[in-house]
Amino acid sequence: IGKYLFHKQKPKLFVSGVWWEKWEQALKPDEDDKWEQLLSRAGRPFGWGKPEWVFLQLLTGSMVCILVLMWVVVSRMESFPLLSMCLASAGSYMLPYMGLKTWANHREDMLSTDIARFINRYVTLLENQVPIYNAMVKAARPTRKLKEYIPTLSEWNRDPNEALESFKRKIGVDDGIILVSSMRTIETLSEGQVSATMQRMEWAVDHRRMFRHRKKIKSLGIGYTVIVYPAFYMGLLVAMFPWYKLLTEILDKYLT
Repeated sequence: IGKYLFHKQKPKLFVSGVWWEKWEQALKPDEDDKWEQLLSRAGRPFGWGKPEWVFLQLLTGSMVCILVLMWVVVSRMESFPLLSMCLASAGSYMLPYMGLKTWANHREDMLSTDIARFINRYVTLLENQVPIYNAMVKAARPTRKLKEYIPTLSEWNRDPNEALESFKRKIGVDDGIILVSSMRTIETLSEGQVSATMQRMEWAVDHRRMFRHRKKIKSLGIGYTVIVYPAFYMGLLVAMFPWYKLLTEILDKYLT
């Protein structure tokens, strides 16, 4: 729907259909796994792919650049703020990408928690002889995001393997791959093996979530060191400068 609206709302005089096809063809040779992984982790918001997001980046960067130029013309500044314009344009260019990355990280953490909840209920329901599809639906009810990707009953009856594959694609994170692989494995296991397999999968999901949290805490520590410490020392130097100036005046007065 988002992709349709994006194409529908484009001004024809600015972005024609022919231009957009050329734009997509120009970006196809540059397709890389990082963009695909990021879009999968983010759940492909609005149905957009790499061409739409890169176009949005260029659009926001260009708009900020134009606004700065208009502000310079209106205010009639004597010196042109080239550095400020470059920094503002670069920041606005990276803003959509950083927003997408932030949402992808948040969605991955949310799905990781959902998968951990799903596993506990799913194993309990299977041990109580609940059919697989009913167990999936009931186990996903208390989740926040995972329940949106559960295949419908018609999809499951048509082809369970394809339904699980679609389920994995919609989740889009590595924990989802582990979940679907384990769900396929336990269909051929005994009751005792099912519990042991799902417990190992739960441990793997929890371990990955804790690793992401430790990585986030480490990055926050690095950011704190890079941003806060220099600002603190600069403020300290500014606060001590009047005392330093007073001290030098006193020493000059009594030593000369």
